[in-house]
Amino acid sequence: MKTIIAAGVLLAAGFALAIPASAQNAPTYQYCLLDGSHPNTAGMVLCRYETLAQCMASRNSFNDTCYVNPQYGGRRK
Repeated sequence: MKTIIAAGVLLAAGFALAIPASAQNAPTYQYCLLDGSHPNTAGMVLCRYETLAQCMASRNSFNDTCYVNPQYGGRRK
C-alpha cells in the first residue's frame, strides 16, 4: 500500500513539474516583424511584439511586414 501511495505522489510531482516547463517554452509574443530590407535573403524575423500597433511602429520601410506569430500559444489580443 505504501508503494502505491509513493508512486502516486511521485507521478503527481512529475506532472506538476512538467506543466510549468512546457508553459515557459511557449512564445509570449503574438506578432513578428519580417525585415524585408534584404531582397536576396529571407530577411530577419523578430517575434517580440505584443500588439500589431507595436509591430507596425517598429517597421523601418514599406518592405517590412508584421504578421501573427504562428507559434503563439496565448489568447489573441
